[in-house]
Amino acid sequence: LIFASATTFARDDYEFKIIVSKDGSGDFTSIEKAIESCKSFPYERITIFIKNGVYNEKVTIPSWNTKISLIGQSKDSTIITFGDFFGKINRGPNSTFYTATLLVQANDFHAENLTIENGAGPVGQAVALDVEGDRCSFVNCKILGNQDTIYAAGENDRDYFKDCYITGTTDFIFGEATAFFEDCTIVC
Repeated sequence: LIFASATTFARDDYEFKIIVSKDGSGDFTSIEKAIESCKSFPYERITIFIKNGVYNEKVTIPSWNTKISLIGQSKDSTIITFGDFFGKINRGPNSTFYTATLLVQANDFHAENLTIENGAGPVGQAVALDVEGDRCSFVNCKILGNQDTIYAAGENDRDYFKDCYITGTTDFIFGEATAFFEDCTIVC
């Protein structure tokens, strides 16, 4: 009986829905801080609702933060952006892989109604989205960059993109994962 009540308390001790807002009207003003507050390996999906605004930050979904959904208020007005690029990072020949605006290492991640952008401009390799988890989905998102916009990593990983708008230049969708693009607009 004591174990059962302790288990119930631990499970109820975290939020399943978190709100991020630049104006302070939500639980957090930063997406990264909201993710840091999430329970690792949750029993149920955790939804982080992001109100309209430009969020100038690098965001990482660590491997232990499975079942997270980032849901934007509006694809055109909820923008995650950052401007790292190969020459700026300067970490040797693998610098490209440190440039991502959104890095997803967790399985069962979902994003919807967001713009994910690497705003570095035409300066060479600059990743907007790096997906290293399995069973990750992106619905009604804009993914914007130049060279290396989307890196779909993981030899056995599967990624799903639905109704997304994706832009880039040189080999801007790359990686060894299996990625399925349904009803997406891809602009080179």
